[in-house]
Amino acid sequence: MFKLLSDPVKEIKSVKRAGYAKIILYLLAAALFKTLGLFFVGLNLFPQYLVGSWLVPIVLFTFIIALPILAFFFAICMDILGGKGGYYEALATLTLSVVAPSIAMFFAGALLFIPYGSAVSALLLAAGYSIGVATFFRASKELFELNYTAILAACIALFFALFVVKALVFVVWFLH
Repeated sequence: MFKLLSDPVKEIKSVKRAGYAKIILYLLAAALFKTLGLFFVGLNLFPQYLVGSWLVPIVLFTFIIALPILAFFFAICMDILGGKGGYYEALATLTLSVVAPSIAMFFAGALLFIPYGSAVSALLLAAGYSIGVATFFRASKELFELNYTAILAACIALFFALFVVKALVFVVWFLH
């Protein structure tokens, strides 16, 4: 798990020939780290909302379900742009890219409980999300064998589609 943080390029290349088991393990670990990190943040900032709440399991299962669904659409975008990979490569790319931010969220949330921990938390989150974005682009390049321009085009297409869906859900939710 932490090998991805110390040598991400080597780990990305090793995932190319690994199976779904390693990716699912990464996904579950990232979901657990992210959920616990968000729980720590919520416990520190909004403890009244967490008592007897289903928020923690909902966040955990949403993370576990949403990422594979998002990977399906990412695989379609990458296929249309000429990528060499399929669903496995899309799931691996997205999963590897959320590991560093998830671990950073866990430690950042835990640091909120110590004095002046919020400053260190902010730096830790910035580092984690920077590593996550860089891992996303590098994993996309390695696994789909595309250039960065095509990867950016796929990201724009995917985010535009997600924005449209979110806008439609918002409109339907408030007009219903």
